[in-house]
Amino acid sequence: MMTPLSAMLRRQVFQLRLQNPARQYYHSLWAMSVRSKANMAGELKKPEEASLDLNHLITANRWSGDELAAVKTTHREPTDWVDWASYMTVRTLRSSFDLFSGYKFRTTLGAMHERDWLRRVIFLETVAGVPGMVAGMVRHLHSLRLMRRDHGWIHSLLAEAENERMHLLIALNLRRPGPVFRGIVIAGQGVFLTWYSLMYLVCPRYCHRFVGYLEEEAVITYSKLIDAIDADQLPMFSNMKAPLFARQYYNLPKEAMVRDVFLQIRADEACHRDTNHFFSDLKPDQPNTKVDHLRKGHFQNQNVHSGVLKLQREAQSKVMHETFQSLDHDHDGFISTDDLRWAFQQHDTPFNDEDLDEMVRKADRNGDGKIDYQEFVKVMSEGDFH
Repeated sequence: MMTPLSAMLRRQVFQLRLQNPARQYYHSLWAMSVRSKANMAGELKKPEEASLDLNHLITANRWSGDELAAVKTTHREPTDWVDWASYMTVRTLRSSFDLFSGYKFRTTLGAMHERDWLRRVIFLETVAGVPGMVAGMVRHLHSLRLMRRDHGWIHSLLAEAENERMHLLIALNLRRPGPVFRGIVIAGQGVFLTWYSLMYLVCPRYCHRFVGYLEEEAVITYSKLIDAIDADQLPMFSNMKAPLFARQYYNLPKEAMVRDVFLQIRADEACHRDTNHFFSDLKPDQPNTKVDHLRKGHFQNQNVHSGVLKLQREAQSKVMHETFQSLDHDHDGFISTDDLRWAFQQHDTPFNDEDLDEMVRKADRNGDGKIDYQEFVKVMSEGDFH
């Protein structure tokens, strides 16, 4: 039977938990995870799609129409030298690539055709798949070396790498590059992989900010591509059905068009943009609590929950400590019978000395006649403080 003090303590802890944003945040993530799993469980393969088995993938993006429409081009203003260094690196690479690839010249003249867009997308996606894999590998080895948990970064980064690779495979369903283009890709990837790996070992914050700015440019690129389709400048894309691979990956209907696929890819890039800016703001040992990653498959749900569970445990510990301090009336680090008597009087709760002595006796594990913090946490977690 629950005593008056037990009821009072539980009400106090419950109220503190309700006021804690981490608790509310965890419940929202849990609800999103349940909906995501329910949606994935309800998806049945159509007969003509049975040959494509994508169940092994980490990512399983599901964007609603409202979410696709809400994607906007954004820019995070640099605030310190790391931000400026990463931003200027992206601007330099973007300007150089636009110039040497002919993109700047063709867009000025309105002469970007479907093959030009596909060539650009294919090359950029071969590069975009590198950062997530490098960062995930470095953090994985870091976790092994230090023998501690990563708290939700690794799977997010690996999911980003896989998602960018899916973009490449979708584009390859539309155009197959020749040997010269493949050679350029191999050379470009070798240079970028070496540079990014070294930079991530030196300054991960710079690298995540760099990817954040790079994804800002990707959103701009895909927005221009979609605008060109809407303006009837790309008639082949305007009338082309979405390839089977893209429809199954994004769970699109059979009548989906290529434009619908580009909308999905742009939403992915916006997600990577916001996530990497978020990572750059975090300290390396802080948990990843980015909600957007719940759009991914079961590994991502596990990943985000691992970060949030750490946050929840910290919040629960804070609530327990505040409750203990509120009962420790004389601030001597212990809860005595006199402290409990004072607490009952403050809350106008009826009591008798026998009940107070019994409560202290049950919680007192070392027999000193008082309740220390560890004893209080243990008895509260066991629900035996009555």
